[in-house]
Amino acid sequence: MATLEKLRNRAGVLVAVVIGLALVAFILGDLLSSGGSLFNRSQLEIAEIAGTSVSYQQYQAKVDELVEINKMFSGENSVDQQTSERIREQVWQEFVRDLVLVDEYEKLGITIHPNELFDMVQGKNIHPIIRQLFANPQTGEVDPAQVIQFLKNMELDQTGRQRAYWMFVEREISVERLFTKYNNLIRKGMYVTKLQTESALADRNTTVDFNFVNVPYTSIPDSTVKIAKSDLEKYYKENLSDYEQKASRDVAYVVFPVVASESDNKMAEEWVNKIAPEFAAATDARQFVNLNSDTPFDGKNHKKGELPQSIDAWAFDAKVGDTYGPFFEDNAYKIARIAEVSFLSDSVKARHILLGVMEQSQEAYNKAKTLADSLVGVIRKGGNFAGLAKEYSNDPGSADKGGDLGWFAEGVMVKPFNDACFSGKKGDIAVVESQFGFHIIQILDKGKESKKVQVAMLERKVIPSTQTYQRIYSQASQFAGLNTSTEMFEKAAEEQSLTKRIANNLLEADSRIAGLDNPRELVRWAFKAELNNVSSVFEFGDNFVVATLTDVREEGSAPLEKVKNDVMVMAIREKKAEMLSKKVAEALKSATTIEQLGQELNVQVNQAAGISFSSFSLPNYGPEPVVIASAVSAPEAKLAGPIKGNSGVYALVVSAKNVQEGVDIDSEKQRLTNSYQSRAFYEAYEALKKASNIKDMRSKFF
Repeated sequence: MATLEKLRNRAGVLVAVVIGLALVAFILGDLLSSGGSLFNRSQLEIAEIAGTSVSYQQYQAKVDELVEINKMFSGENSVDQQTSERIREQVWQEFVRDLVLVDEYEKLGITIHPNELFDMVQGKNIHPIIRQLFANPQTGEVDPAQVIQFLKNMELDQTGRQRAYWMFVEREISVERLFTKYNNLIRKGMYVTKLQTESALADRNTTVDFNFVNVPYTSIPDSTVKIAKSDLEKYYKENLSDYEQKASRDVAYVVFPVVASESDNKMAEEWVNKIAPEFAAATDARQFVNLNSDTPFDGKNHKKGELPQSIDAWAFDAKVGDTYGPFFEDNAYKIARIAEVSFLSDSVKARHILLGVMEQSQEAYNKAKTLADSLVGVIRKGGNFAGLAKEYSNDPGSADKGGDLGWFAEGVMVKPFNDACFSGKKGDIAVVESQFGFHIIQILDKGKESKKVQVAMLERKVIPSTQTYQRIYSQASQFAGLNTSTEMFEKAAEEQSLTKRIANNLLEADSRIAGLDNPRELVRWAFKAELNNVSSVFEFGDNFVVATLTDVREEGSAPLEKVKNDVMVMAIREKKAEMLSKKVAEALKSATTIEQLGQELNVQVNQAAGISFSSFSLPNYGPEPVVIASAVSAPEAKLAGPIKGNSGVYALVVSAKNVQEGVDIDSEKQRLTNSYQSRAFYEAYEALKKASNIKDMRSKFF
């Protein structure tokens, strides 16, 4: 287990992959609401990928496994909501990748041979994950003996944690190697022909100078353009892909914040006034605070200027046992009492040897303690502290430095370590125990001492009482019960002066709405509710929320009625383009130069220079890809048009074509090859995912 502790501190890249997840409760009610059996496959199905059904149990089992791995790395017993969301997405991406690619691996014969796995772990071609975990920090090289020692220790670990960890590492290595092999096959299959190279070279190295005229769409007032229903339908059908949409919902909601009442404030004030004499008379101010205050005793030794301004001056004039208050600050009633006055250094320089207790057993604890006592005896008899730190310390950050931690301020280290360093004298050697194990500490130097005080702060926060919660919940519940449609919701919100908030374009997997804590249940409700429904009361943090569903968009092409205004704008522009194209075409019949054409159309002649096929926009006119493509491909000295652009209808004449000479065709071929190869795997993978017809049903459960 000692080795596992070292690996935990070197996890690096691997920790970025394994980010931990809290266990997710399975919501039985949702499964039973349709009247089906708990064991019905469709109810327990969380996804279908490439024809393979993924059950909730499979998905959750993978999540649970990564939770345990995360605990090994972090030493924590739980994870926060954000981490939970991140790991759920991580597990999802792994399922997609594995199921999308499994058939490809099989068809191509891509496998991992046992000898190859051995080579990646202990051979000549060490995998980056193994290198990250086992490399010597000084040389960057991996000693296979360290890996072998870890594997031997793994067999002795009765908890099974090291074996689980190693199986995880092996699986990650294998998955990554298969992924890399497939990626390389695709990349190496990319080939650029001579014709492609010459065409790309011409596009990149040929530029044109041209003069042009633009008859803007704004020259025709919208009011003069007649658009029939058939025109809208025609444009909509011809450009249907522009109106593709994902399933989304719009909601409006009102918030009933749970805030403390005047009665709650009075209760807190009465409590602090009543307990003040007991606090002043208490024999142990620290214990009294820990037993009675809303915030525990912090134990920090404060120097002048570090305490809140309200008590700083008083604290450094007072003596031990003196009290100040009650006073109101930061939404809480407080009483301060001087717990201790001392003269301490602001910083300490020390070194240590950490002996971790790597197993949850009395035997491991006793072994670490015995070793600590033995090493202290050696050091006190003149033993080499730095040498012993390099040999025995489980702190990789300081072991290679002989245990030296440098200078550090009070409060930086864990409390037992901190107290030993700041209360001891220069040269002292001590053994203290913390959550990390046993520390053998030597104080190397101490900074200048100054007066410091410990303040025991008895505090009662002004928070909403149960009665306040019930009263505000009742208000929210009444609002939801009486207003059962969007129309009634909006009218009542206005009458009660409630601020109506909007959350538009919510996607089924969304988990965030600005201003609300973890509003996932509201999103799930929005995708189950009918249009204009009003929700029951949600509780998000310190807010009760009632929402109404104001719009529903299903996946696919948006109905014409939903996008009618956008279609109208584009249909008008299309009609203007037809009208202006006829006008320009008629003028081109008689014009022989671009200047004559400009006079005929009563528009200015503009110039553009150095325009290539890869150019994005025209000076002063913005993005005009069709005009640019027409100019690059047009013959010299010949009027070209009409050309429908983004801002109007154009006509142009190329005055010069410039070709850059002496460009190396081999360099261009390599550039194209690199470009294709960099895109190859992503585009191939996206195509495979699309063909896999992925059905994501995670929103049923989370």
